[in-house]
Amino acid sequence: MIHDIGYICKAYYYFRKGGQYMYVFFLLLALLFLIIVLVWVDLSLGRKYSKRNAVNQLVGHKHAFVSMFDDGVNFYDALIRDIKAAQMSVDIQFFLVKWDEPTQQLTELLQKRAQEGIKIRFLLDRIGGYRLPRKERRRLRQSGVMLRFANIPRFPYFLYNLNFRNHRKVTIIDQRSVYIGGFNIGKEYLSKEPRFGYWRDCVVKLEGEAVYTFVQLFAADWGNPFHVLPKQSPAHDGAQIEVVITESDGYEDWLLHQIHHAREYLYIGTPYCAPTRRVEAALKRASERGVDVRLMLPSKVDHYVVNQVSFHFARRLLQHGVRINLYQNGFYHAKILLSDGLWCAVGSANLDGRSLLINKELTVTIRENDLFYAQLLALWKKDEQSSIAASVKTIQKRPWIAKVTGILFRPLRNYL
Repeated sequence: MIHDIGYICKAYYYFRKGGQYMYVFFLLLALLFLIIVLVWVDLSLGRKYSKRNAVNQLVGHKHAFVSMFDDGVNFYDALIRDIKAAQMSVDIQFFLVKWDEPTQQLTELLQKRAQEGIKIRFLLDRIGGYRLPRKERRRLRQSGVMLRFANIPRFPYFLYNLNFRNHRKVTIIDQRSVYIGGFNIGKEYLSKEPRFGYWRDCVVKLEGEAVYTFVQLFAADWGNPFHVLPKQSPAHDGAQIEVVITESDGYEDWLLHQIHHAREYLYIGTPYCAPTRRVEAALKRASERGVDVRLMLPSKVDHYVVNQVSFHFARRLLQHGVRINLYQNGFYHAKILLSDGLWCAVGSANLDGRSLLINKELTVTIRENDLFYAQLLALWKKDEQSSIAASVKTIQKRPWIAKVTGILFRPLRNYL
């Protein structure tokens, strides 16, 4: 009898103990569910708010002088030279800066020019610019450089705003010339990072009346109005320019329009391939109706998860006849488009969910300029010679962990 009572007491003890574990388990499960719901509500409502308030514009200009830089060293040298020669103002905006030798050289020059009386406005994305040390920020401001951060995450919709980045890269000299493209500031962009080697990117420099639009855009991103010079008189020659200003899903809408209207070929250079469902479907349909659709992607990896997701979507596009070129001569970071011999584009937007649905981006399309189109097309063909054509088989040969990573993170493609 006493033995039986002992068994009953022991069973009751373990039941109580197990019940406590179950209670803790269900409490943690409920907490996890609550966190997921709160994140979903934040992102969903934040996206709706962003779409309602998005500024998406297509601004056309009849004539502009266009030149191109496909090498970081040449671009950086030209940028430094123009900043040194500036007579009135330098408005400079980057998404990302690395605190290394090129950035230090640039900030020292900006301080020097500010002390000489040149108006310097330096705008960085709040997340992308976090590497700029506080001491350097103080030095810049003390020297007269006007330094600001764009898109500071705020409530409500904090998590969405944390993802809502200003991805534009613009430098305006004396409100007379402007650089636009994919370069940020750091040694890797000057091909000085051994992990990446040669850094392939693309920047255009514009001169003429089109610069006025970029000054207005910079002033809007800056947040406070400043003196803007009158628009320059149109030149009698040069290229027809369209300035594509996008945020929220504005770039997706613009790109879908371009894909739908492609007839012979559409070439897209991008470091990342994680298109939205609509863009992925449009690329597949274009290829199936006979358009020669080609993508240029890097073979090297800079963000492991993002690159594995890119390979996952590249395989899906390959199955529908899209050609995928994997660049071998370094790291490919250019954001370019060419179509049908009629127009081409250079900008800051990638072929991923962030650029297509969230970020503030800037793209310039160039029309009616056979010389510039020929230069960009020649660059594309040169890059193809430095690439290998991917196949479903070669992408499937990746290590199993890489393939699993691509599949697991695929649902998060819009936030990678």
